[in-house]
Amino acid sequence: MNTTTFKINWDVLSRVFIGALFIFAGIGKIMSFDNTTGYINSVLKTGSLSPAITAITIFIEIVIAAVFIYGKYQKDVCAYILIAFTALATLFFHSDFSGPAGQMNVMMTFKNLAIIGGLFATLDAVHRRRSVSHNH
Repeated sequence: MNTTTFKINWDVLSRVFIGALFIFAGIGKIMSFDNTTGYINSVLKTGSLSPAITAITIFIEIVIAAVFIYGKYQKDVCAYILIAFTALATLFFHSDFSGPAGQMNVMMTFKNLAIIGGLFATLDAVHRRRSVSHNH
């Protein structure tokens, strides 16, 4: 009997899904660079540094996420960077649960926690594979 086994590479699939979130967010920031810069300045009060912070944000969201998706080079380092970035974004931009934006910030916080959880799960898989390959 000839059977074909369809095997899903869950590691790649999870990195594509998580990374796509960051890449699309980064593209959105490029398309509205001035608005993003103004928003960052309104929250962080960074003045003339705001365009540089926006550029760094875009770099992380697009380049680091793309390297994370590719997965052949330092995907664990990329995951740690994305975790730190997401945690900081949550603390600075989604921690006010009062007022008209409060309910949206609650949702954004939980979305970001889910992303961080997915990144930690990816890290766990990376470290498990390394320990198995080093033990043989």
